[in-house]
Amino acid sequence: MSANEHRGGMHNERHDERLSDEELELFVQYLHRFANHDVDISVRMEAGYPEHPVYVLFGRDYPPVGDAADYRRPFADRRQVTSKSDINDGG
Repeated sequence: MSANEHRGGMHNERHDERLSDEELELFVQYLHRFANHDVDISVRMEAGYPEHPVYVLFGRDYPPVGDAADYRRPFADRRQVTSKSDINDGG
């Protein structure tokens, strides 16, 4: 029985290592999908080691807690513009 089968779900044996750049980018892609499809108003989670948990709140509150300028969109500077034409101009 594999570790995934034993735990009944997704399990990564490298849980004690940092994410690679590729893994981090994939995580952010999944995070965007999660935010778009699974967060109605808010979701609260606990993650990380039980002895030192990280508490995470995903919410659609506006304005956000604190200054909106303090929030950054990961990899936003890597987005490539595929077309500069507007959908309404036939392009």
